[in-house]
Amino acid sequence: MNSTDFTSPVSARQDPRIFFNVSAPSSIFICGSQGSGKSHTLSCLLENCLIASEANVLPRPLTGLVLHYDTFVSDEGGLPCEAACLSSSELVSVRVLCPPTNLANLKKLYARHPRVKVEALQFDEQHLNTQRMLDLMAISSIQGSGMPLYLHVITRILREMRKKQQYTGRSFNYAAFKAAINQEQLTPGQMVPLQQRMDTLESFMVETQTFTGKKKQTDSPREGNSWTPQPGQLTIVDLSCPCVTPDAACALFNICVSLFLEQDSNVGRVIALDEAHKYMTQSEDGASSGLTQTLLSIIRLQRHVATRVIVSTQEPTVSPELLDLSSVTIVHRFTSPLWLRSLKQHLATNGMVDGADDTTSDDNSSVDSPIDIQPNQSDLESKLLGKILALRQGEAFLHSPNSIIDVSEARGTDAHPIRLGSDAIKIRIRKRVTLDGGRTIMAE
Repeated sequence: MNSTDFTSPVSARQDPRIFFNVSAPSSIFICGSQGSGKSHTLSCLLENCLIASEANVLPRPLTGLVLHYDTFVSDEGGLPCEAACLSSSELVSVRVLCPPTNLANLKKLYARHPRVKVEALQFDEQHLNTQRMLDLMAISSIQGSGMPLYLHVITRILREMRKKQQYTGRSFNYAAFKAAINQEQLTPGQMVPLQQRMDTLESFMVETQTFTGKKKQTDSPREGNSWTPQPGQLTIVDLSCPCVTPDAACALFNICVSLFLEQDSNVGRVIALDEAHKYMTQSEDGASSGLTQTLLSIIRLQRHVATRVIVSTQEPTVSPELLDLSSVTIVHRFTSPLWLRSLKQHLATNGMVDGADDTTSDDNSSVDSPIDIQPNQSDLESKLLGKILALRQGEAFLHSPNSIIDVSEARGTDAHPIRLGSDAIKIRIRKRVTLDGGRTIMAE
C-alpha cells in the first residue's frame, strides 16, 4: 500500500474506498447466511494477497493455503472450492490436494478450471511425528479411561520411538513403527480395530513407504506432496469425500497447517478456512478442538510467524474463541437472533451504522461514517438485527477497532488518523478481478 500523508487530510466521504494492508499479519472472521456474499469476500481478500491487479498494490505476493470440505459430494457431482477461480489469473498458480479415495471425481470436478492442478494428498514419512501419528490414527481425540488397551500400546511405542529420535536426529520411520507393533502380543480382538486405524493412516501416506518387506526396496521411490512455499501460489486442501468424516478432515487439516507453517521462508503466508461450519464444531473433544487450538496459537503468534488467518463461516457460534481474537470481523446478512447475541458477547462494539449511500459505485468497497448507538437502549438488539437483515448481497458491517477510517481536519502536525474503535461501519465489497464462480444459479 502507498503511504498516507496525514498532513493533507482526505475525508472518507471524498474517497470511500477501503484498503486491506496485506503486509501486516492479521486475523479476519467472516460470517453470514448462505448467498449473502461471504465466499465472495473471502475470494477478494485472497486476490489482494496473491495477485497484483488494478484493485491493489502488491510488490511481494504471499503464498496461500485454503481448507475446504463439502458434505455435498458424490460420484456424479459436487461443488469445487470457489477459491479455485483465482486460477483464471496467470499471476497465481493453484493446486488442489484431495483424498486418494476421491481423486478421479475431484479431477473431473475441477476440470472446469484448466490451470488448476489436482493431486492426491499424501504425506511423506519424514513429515510424520508423534503428534501427527496420534492425529491420523484418531488417538488424540480419545482421552482418559475411555482409551482401549491397544491404543495405550501404540502411545507407548510412539513415545519410545521419540526418545530414540532425540539421540539419533533422524526423522520418523514408519517401517520401524510397524515392526514394533508386530512384536507386541495383541489379541485378534485388538488387532482388528488397530488395523482399521492403520489403514486410515496408510491411505494418506506414500504407498511405497508403507511396506516393511523387500517390496519397498524394489519399487521406484516416490515422495509426498511438496510444501515449499512459492509467492503467488495457492494450495487448496479439498477433503470432500464420502470416506472422510468431518472429524477426520479436521485432523488432516491440522497436519496440513503445521506442514505449511514449518517451512523456512521469507514469503508471507495466508491461511483461509472456507465454509468452516461444515467441519468445525464447538465440541471440546475431538479433532475440531485440536484444529481450533492450532488456529488460536497461530493468531496469537501471527506477528512472529508472518501469517494472516481468514475464517469464513455461516455461523458466528462455530468458534467463539476465534471470534474473540480476530482483528477484523465482517458480518454479512443473517436472520438468526442467536447469532446476533453471540456477536454481541464477543465484539466490543457500540452498534452498527445507518445504511450505505446507494449512489456509491459497486466496483469499489465503500464506507459510511460510524454512528453510535447507545448500548442502554432497550430495543438495541432488534435495531441491530433489523440493520443486518437490511443488508443486500455483497454488503456487510465491518468491525475493526485498530483500522484507520479517516484523518482529523486539523492541519500540519496536529493532524492524526481516526481509528474505528468500538464502532462498526457498513461496507460494500468490490467486484472480483478473477472469475466469479459463486454466482447464484437461477431457474430459467
